Amino acid sequence: MRKTLVASIAAAALGAVFGRLGATPTIRVLHRENAALAEQVRSDRLTGVLSRAGLEQAYSATNDRERFVIVVDLDTFKSVNDEHGHPAGDQVLSALGARLNDLASRHHGWAGRLGGDEFAVILADCTAAEALQAATYAVAAIVTTSRTGSVQVRGSAGVAHAAATTPWSSALTDADIALYHAKQHGTVTLFKPGMTYPQRPAPRRRARDVRTTS
Repeated sequence: MRKTLVASIAAAALGAVFGRLGATPTIRVLHRENAALAEQVRSDRLTGVLSRAGLEQAYSATNDRERFVIVVDLDTFKSVNDEHGHPAGDQVLSALGARLNDLASRHHGWAGRLGGDEFAVILADCTAAEALQAATYAVAAIVTTSRTGSVQVRGSAGVAHAAATTPWSSALTDADIALYHAKQHGTVTLFKPGMTYPQRPAPRRRARDVRTTS
């Protein structure tokens, strides 16, 4: 009986080992698939920049230091889709994504798409002057071609300083308020304490209308 018990235990142990060995490739495949899905959530497929979720994660990774948030919105983008077609609009968005990725890499930061034609850049370890200069570069004219001719689009940008303790939603709202003032005055605008949304905001196709602050 003892021999039978030992044999049973040995067989169970061997079965568990072979079972784990057999399951290992499956587990590895699942891990790869999960990693791929996580990357898809973090990135924007069209433009190659981070998604909104990816931006928030990047911002959280800099919670130990000060940084600047730049919100960029294209002017008259709707007319590009209406007059030149959505493929031309996609070209413009892709060009802006490439520009913002390049800008972010220069300043050891991150670029992402919030939605529609609205993007954001997070820059750490830079001055207000450097952030404004970066924003000015970000909104320079984008020129591309389409089946119906040349397409040229400029952007507007709002910049906000964010302390180490500033929540992502608050920093994003501050930069968005500055963006509205930039739309009104035609120049890159830095958020200042006490600044609020204009009573008569400049026309803008908004990718998101409601934000919460924390």
